[in-house]
Amino acid sequence: MIKEKISNFCELTRAYSLPMSVAPWFLTLIWAQIYLPSYLDMFLTFIGVICVHLGTNLLDDYIDVTKELNRGKNLDNIDFGTINNKARLILNGTFSLKKVTRIIAILYAIALLIGIYYTVTTGAIIPVIIALTAAMCLFYPFATKYYSGELIVGVIFGPLLMSGTYLALCGLLSTRILIMSISVGLLTAALLHTHAIMDWEYDCSVGKNTFCRLFKNKQNAIKALETIVWLSYANVAVFVIGGWLHPNALYTFITMPIAVELFKSIKDYVNIKDVKFIPKWWMGPMEDWDNINKNHMAFFMYRFYLARNLCFLFCLIAGIACYLK
Repeated sequence: MIKEKISNFCELTRAYSLPMSVAPWFLTLIWAQIYLPSYLDMFLTFIGVICVHLGTNLLDDYIDVTKELNRGKNLDNIDFGTINNKARLILNGTFSLKKVTRIIAILYAIALLIGIYYTVTTGAIIPVIIALTAAMCLFYPFATKYYSGELIVGVIFGPLLMSGTYLALCGLLSTRILIMSISVGLLTAALLHTHAIMDWEYDCSVGKNTFCRLFKNKQNAIKALETIVWLSYANVAVFVIGGWLHPNALYTFITMPIAVELFKSIKDYVNIKDVKFIPKWWMGPMEDWDNINKNHMAFFMYRFYLARNLCFLFCLIAGIACYLK
């Protein structure tokens, strides 16, 4: 029973995406080791990051479901197009909307309490980061009117997450963390952009203005995806050359083959080619792959995992390489 509840909670909150926030937290933690942060600070920042991430995931599904209900549909008639497992446990009644609201409130409340603790112990900059994060979360339901959802999530899980975590761990801000957080934010936005390309038809049908729809068609959106990813590498290269980052940061370029595979695979998706999905070790973890194949979700999860693992391994390598310098 407990195992089932945990499994349902993980599916409800899309916990499979947690590496996207845990990896930037890990990178920040590694770079903070020079100041020897306490185990309590490590634990609290970790919990805070997870709560914000899972709460944001669930809020996104809650918003999409309520929009469909407001259009006069019943729960069992809602169809999210290509991504047919989206909000599954809400749509089948396992979690009521009232319970979902309660879970979102609890997750954000835990993160807020941790933020208040660091406001008291660290100082006035933490409330600024909390206020910016809260404002972006509150604006997020309206972001699809202004093509800015990807930008908001990229800023939250890049600069805000990493700067706030470093401040909580060390009591100060870091220029190199801010620089690296720009690349992390770009790769986070790339994940959402990849998702939106695959859900183009549904988003068009319901008037959801994702960032990629600014580019009028999928081909242009793919070019934008490539630009976003290459900018994340260019950001590292420029600041290494300028002396702001240690040369070991260039080891992040090891992840470039994953980026190339992501571009190739998303082009295959757009061109509707009959392709086989064969995960390789260098692509990073692709957990629960047998069930994904069984449920006919490989076409989506393969590309999602590539985009997720690109950011995850980028952060992991950056943390380890610069720690061992």
